Amino acid sequence: KGLVEGVKKIPTQIKSERIDDLPVIIHWLKQMKVAEMIDENLEKPHGNRTGLSYGELAVLLLTYIISEGDHRMCCLETWVNEHQRSLEGITGWKIGEKEATDDRCGELLRTLGSSDSLDQIERELCQYLVKAYELPTEKARSDTTSFSVHHQIIEEQKESSLLKFGYSKDKRPDLRQYRQMLATLDPVGLPLLGMTLAGNGTDEKDYVPTWRKMTEILGKKDFLYLADSKASSYENRAKIQAEGGNYCFPLAMSQPRPKLLADWLSNPPNEMIKIVETEVGLGEKEIGSGFEVPLGSIWVDPESKKRYQWNERWLVVKSNALASRQIKGLGSRLIKGEEKLLSLQKRPSKDEKLLEEKIQKVLKDYRLSNYIRYSIEKEVSYKKVYKGSGSRSAESSYRRVRISTLILNYERLSTEIESFKIVAGWRLYVTNARSERLSLTEAVQAYKQQWQPEQGFHRFKKGRLSALPIYFRDEEKIKGLMFLLTIALRVFTLMEFVVRRQLRQSQSSLAGLYDGNPKRSTDRPTAEQMLKAFRNLTLYIERDGKTEISCLNEVQQQILRLMNIPESIYTTDFFADG
Repeated sequence: KGLVEGVKKIPTQIKSERIDDLPVIIHWLKQMKVAEMIDENLEKPHGNRTGLSYGELAVLLLTYIISEGDHRMCCLETWVNEHQRSLEGITGWKIGEKEATDDRCGELLRTLGSSDSLDQIERELCQYLVKAYELPTEKARSDTTSFSVHHQIIEEQKESSLLKFGYSKDKRPDLRQYRQMLATLDPVGLPLLGMTLAGNGTDEKDYVPTWRKMTEILGKKDFLYLADSKASSYENRAKIQAEGGNYCFPLAMSQPRPKLLADWLSNPPNEMIKIVETEVGLGEKEIGSGFEVPLGSIWVDPESKKRYQWNERWLVVKSNALASRQIKGLGSRLIKGEEKLLSLQKRPSKDEKLLEEKIQKVLKDYRLSNYIRYSIEKEVSYKKVYKGSGSRSAESSYRRVRISTLILNYERLSTEIESFKIVAGWRLYVTNARSERLSLTEAVQAYKQQWQPEQGFHRFKKGRLSALPIYFRDEEKIKGLMFLLTIALRVFTLMEFVVRRQLRQSQSSLAGLYDGNPKRSTDRPTAEQMLKAFRNLTLYIERDGKTEISCLNEVQQQILRLMNIPESIYTTDFFADG
């Protein structure tokens, strides 16, 4: 004890901060001119506000969200304090002690969400990115999803609220929600546009306004607009055609289209052609077949009574891979559904109505209503019940008890199953684009890219840029948060586009991104993988203010080269004591 008390405490000679992927993220945000565009379009803070501008604070918040995978405002202040020297060195800004408080971040989000300049910021940002990175602008697509919230709203706000009950893609109809629209540019997947919409709206009415905003951003109307079947209403097609746009939409398979498809397949009105795809090193591979049918369309505006008339091409297309999945899926559902029915058959309910409900639930859950037929029979028998106890004789008195037994019978409908197999993999698409603008093969390949908005939604819901759970009750803050998350998604997609383009041009791949398998390589690395590769980099600060930084390894150096970023962002010149 005496020895311990006699030891003189030596002051800490070196401080350290983890810098990891911060220089990379901030470099991308600076290249995209995020801070400048926000500051140019947002109104200035009130006169007593000093320190970082809205744009600079947005860059700090975006860096935190991307690096930490967390959008909670309450954690930002602590994170900024822990990385203050690094952040000041990378950005060149003086970051005060209270720059990133919960209140200041909330004010930023509220200002963004309520600003009339949000569309202008998005338009200028996307126009700059398209030009700076020479992005192709021939195809663009849009889609929507829903985000559920767990809190309630006050009675006075219910009519005007963004948060409403509606069709939930999260399968939570009991929760209020808002919808998020995302429009992306092919083949990059770069978000052109993001809009936060009321939770009770229908997607069908949003596609034409979305298309119009996309034409403003791209500065042209002749790009090919792709969307899901909800966009294929006659009204949407008529308006896009009348305003000079090109579209290609899948058609919802509601009556009479299934019968029309079956008739066309039994007697094709035009020559069936093979759809092939060229794979590197493997040559051509047949991926499907199809034909097209030219048809005229007419739509009359119910309000103005204006008549629209135009020509379209209906594309009847089969995907071999989709046909295989659908047939396999039906077989699997039949097996699982029949197992459930067999258990009901062995132990049927005594209540016929209850048994009927259980059967209907099985058929609905496994989507087998068109492929299994069933019947319920009632078998009546009578059982002797003797009075009293003891041995029985012919003279013993008894009474007869009526017993009803339910018998479940079911069978597969072979004709319907065979009919399903005939049309499996076939889809109907409708387009007003000429064949030289969009061939049958190109239409199939275009819809193989439909994952692009879905990937963005996945990142917004369960991925690195997750907006869930939503902690805000202020709807303007929700809009502001979704706007920033869409910018973060642009960072991810640009990272991937630039690196993958470099790898494709050099016909090489990138290794060292997979834990436990350092030799495994890929020519399609994700932004998450590349940013993770920069972990465990540290800034060391000596007492005299001198700095040292962990050395970059070969993988980190290669990623920076592929991103066209100089290694100097990880040198002490960027962190010198100003």
